[in-house]
Amino acid sequence: MKKNRNSMYRIKILLIIIMQVTLLISCSSTAKFSDDAEIQNSIKTAVNNYNSDNWEIRLKSIRSVSKYSDSIYAKNSILLVIKALDDSHSTIRIEALKILRKIKAPAAEEKIRTIALTDMNSNARYYAFTALGEYRNISNETAFIKGLESRDWLVREAALTGLMGINDPEIQFKYIDIILNAMKDKNISIKLACISNLTIKDPLIYSELSNIINNKKSSLYLLKAALKQIKGYKIDDKTKSRVISLLTHRDKEVRILSLQALKMEEIIIPL
Repeated sequence: MKKNRNSMYRIKILLIIIMQVTLLISCSSTAKFSDDAEIQNSIKTAVNNYNSDNWEIRLKSIRSVSKYSDSIYAKNSILLVIKALDDSHSTIRIEALKILRKIKAPAAEEKIRTIALTDMNSNARYYAFTALGEYRNISNETAFIKGLESRDWLVREAALTGLMGINDPEIQFKYIDIILNAMKDKNISIKLACISNLTIKDPLIYSELSNIINNKKSSLYLLKAALKQIKGYKIDDKTKSRVISLLTHRDKEVRILSLQALKMEEIIIPL
């Protein structure tokens, strides 16, 4: 009798658990359906709002769908963002480019390249080149080369970074003359962008790096960048002497980078 009671008790407990799980699943499904409907309505509203003549409303609509660009609703939101690349207002085109830089939508690449090369607004061209660089696609090589001719140093910097970041191990060797010229550029941001994106070793590059290190007028940022990149080279006596002197530099990072360069140099075979 006692055994039967225990058995009935276990069955009751099991039934309660099943009922609770069923209820949880039901609630979860209802919540998910509710969320789906809310998101779909949000995207639909953004699409409708984008038809407004008010550029601020169009901008708001683009920003509102950007949060769905990395979800299962990406297709609908990305289509609106790509459409915004043709907007007459540069602020909206730039906002769309910022979003596309993060998601790297293949369908947008050609349009982004066109903006980088032809847009009348230099800020839009800058953001287009930064977005294009994220694709790391060899097909954008010519566009980056063209961008280096710009009078706007921000555009040149973005084009240089994009060119050096192309997913091809030979790309930097191919354009070593461009790299060397960038390392000598009057604009310090161009120099920093170039040095920071170096992935190759070459005697001519070493020569420029050592010049920066030996020049006591080099900015702190430039000095740090050069010290990072000189690691892995066999350092000449003059530069080694300078690096040793930097072990007592006021900046902690410079001291650390100098020590690392000297330690690495001990095991490197000269170029």
